Amino acid sequence: MPRTIVLLTDFGLRDAYVGQMKGVIHTHAPGAGIVDLCHQVEPFNILQAGFFLAASHPHFPGGAVFVSVVDPGVGGDRRIVLLEKHGQFFLAPDNGLLTFLLQQSGPSLSRDVTPARSGDASATFHGRDIFAPLAARLAGDTPSTQFGEECELKSLVRLPGAEPMPTPEGVSATVLHVDRFGNCLLNLENEAWGGRIFQCQRLAITVSASPPRSLCPAYTYERLERGQLGVIKGSQGFLELAMNRKSAAAELNLTPGGAVSVRLDRS
Repeated sequence: MPRTIVLLTDFGLRDAYVGQMKGVIHTHAPGAGIVDLCHQVEPFNILQAGFFLAASHPHFPGGAVFVSVVDPGVGGDRRIVLLEKHGQFFLAPDNGLLTFLLQQSGPSLSRDVTPARSGDASATFHGRDIFAPLAARLAGDTPSTQFGEECELKSLVRLPGAEPMPTPEGVSATVLHVDRFGNCLLNLENEAWGGRIFQCQRLAITVSASPPRSLCPAYTYERLERGQLGVIKGSQGFLELAMNRKSAAAELNLTPGGAVSVRLDRS
């Protein structure tokens, strides 16, 4: 039975691009199940796509093939790589999209699966012409060893600013995603940072040159008072800035990629 194929792109749903990718996959792997993880990644936002991928893969079966096409360098010299990790397969341009996956623990193996230059592939739509056929083959019985030679994990591109930066007062973090409720998901994993932050007596957050704002640890949105800014252990495995029935992003004027400083006071 073919493996599940999971699509993650910044193509949106207004154009025919996603449908064409699916058509190619079904042509080469008619029995494959296709799941749309998200096609509304902000255009060219590799950081956001990498977050979606890292937060979502645990909810898919072993052997799933993730096809992530947020590819500002399409047609250029960037590689196409296949990462084998967590018993799953991840096809992506080598532009930093796999950064958060590479930070996760567990054995990993990467391959350079960049095809030889071919006149059959459009220079601007590798999602349809290269990624989709590769995914279809991988979803079938073709062993991954036939896709390309192994490449060193340390040779894969990492995104700058993906890791939080501890400071004498606390930590500097990056907004990975703002959801439709205005919650700001930070690059602070629940497991690594939740304990430290929730043990603090006082918290404060600074955005740009604005004055510090008090920050309240909370376990649910409803435990925050109206107008109160909180930090919550989110369902995606990362801490999030949140408010009760109000947009924290609008309150703090934050967008994906924005930087915040969190001050931790344990006294």
